[in-house]
Amino acid sequence: MNKAAGVVIAMFTVGVGMMTLFGSVLGAYAEAATLALVGVGLFAGSSVLGGSSGKVAVPSTGVAKEA
Repeated sequence: MNKAAGVVIAMFTVGVGMMTLFGSVLGAYAEAATLALVGVGLFAGSSVLGGSSGKVAVPSTGVAKEA
């Protein structure tokens, strides 16, 4: 959990820096560009920390039957 919190803090810190830089370059589109890049960074951080292998865990007992 500490790693995830660190990734979130780092990405929002990067977002603040990007808003500063993009504000003078992109003008009105700076916020949208920054949110998109922060979102991609959070998704990538989640994938790296989660170790997503693309496999869905299937219970060994099977699917519950209806009553």
